[in-house]
Amino acid sequence: MADDTPLPDDDRPRPRKKSPPRDDDERPGGRARRRDRDEEDEVEDWGADDRPRRRRRREEEYDPALSMVVPLNTSGLAIAAGYLGLVSVLCVPAPFALLLGLLALRHLKTHPKLDGKFRAVFAVVMGGIFTSIMLVLGVFVLLKGK
Repeated sequence: MADDTPLPDDDRPRPRKKSPPRDDDERPGGRARRRDRDEEDEVEDWGADDRPRRRRRREEEYDPALSMVVPLNTSGLAIAAGYLGLVSVLCVPAPFALLLGLLALRHLKTHPKLDGKFRAVFAVVMGGIFTSIMLVLGVFVLLKGK
């Protein structure tokens, strides 16, 4: 029997057509098949297009925990206030942490798209605690000196 299909003109390797996904999780060799794709990324018409397809990029999802660690889209005042709030344990930078925290909260109120409220509140709390400790110790030293 003769095959009437024409031979390709060029010697390029042709891409293989994708086969539809199998319902079971086992391959014929007994190995488990990896599931790399989500349901929405599956190709609707298998074999309609021979070109390899790229995976769709997912829209960036907002992660509040990540925004606390990585200061993207965060107010600069809030970042500085947060670090001063951490260092305010030494009591000397505590008033500056309190001041910058209050300024950062005011700045965040005027620019609601920026993040950093947690850092600013942290700076206000830590700055307030250690500023009051510093004031109590200062008053105690002044009264004891008399």
